[in-house]
Amino acid sequence: MIETRAVLDVTTLTALANEHGAKFVVLAGPASKLALLAALTKSGLAPSSVRRDWGVLAEVLANPQPPAAGPVLIVWLDPARLDQADAGTFRSIVRNAATKRFAAGGGPLLVVAGPSREEAIPMPDVPPSIRRLGKIHHVALIVTSIDASIGLWRDMFGLELETVMDIPTDRVRIAFLGVGESKVELVEPTDETTGVARFLASKGEGFHHVCFEVANLSEALIRLELDGLELIDTVPRRGAEGPVAFIHPRSCHGVLVELIEAPGGPTWTSLGYATGR
Repeated sequence: MIETRAVLDVTTLTALANEHGAKFVVLAGPASKLALLAALTKSGLAPSSVRRDWGVLAEVLANPQPPAAGPVLIVWLDPARLDQADAGTFRSIVRNAATKRFAAGGGPLLVVAGPSREEAIPMPDVPPSIRRLGKIHHVALIVTSIDASIGLWRDMFGLELETVMDIPTDRVRIAFLGVGESKVELVEPTDETTGVARFLASKGEGFHHVCFEVANLSEALIRLELDGLELIDTVPRRGAEGPVAFIHPRSCHGVLVELIEAPGGPTWTSLGYATGR
């Protein structure tokens, strides 16, 4: 069994299986034992009698009968999706079966496990109404120390440091670094009682939220609420770089989403901003 962190190229592996006359099976990221067994049954490697029985699977893989006999190449995409205990059991079955098949001359059994392209480049599963918004204004990262983090993002990665400021109302210190038309925001808590501080204590440094820029924030909030999303802020409020509002992660599959109004938008004047940044 081969485990890899490289993105698996199914097309290339298919060609390799055909070249060696091997039966080719793709396990498309099964998330349960039943889904895995069902995929093996559908492929013809296991009979329908497998059902929930690991023992039957172990027997048929170790002592294959036509049409499952001969060389077999299984591509197991995104193995981390499967329950850890079930994944461990399947790995053990494969190793034992491969050894027995080789000893009996039943043809090699090889499993290649690793990420698919979709798993390797995860995208937040946000609702379609969010995807219709404007460009990504920034991605926010919680850090222990902005001064230390700037050493990575500015000095090592070459991002342009735009500003560092304290936000007393939110009890945080923030920094913005430009990258293309978007930014990276670093957020350092200055008070241990805040939500940001609790996030840092429980989850450590890392991704906190994504912010989209919209032309008219008030209109966007009304539309999103009509679409059924749960808003943390039902009206715009002042943010470091313009009027902002947040959407609850419960409505965005665990992703905290911020909206910011583009410079000079209708909410800027009412919240006391200048007409531009």
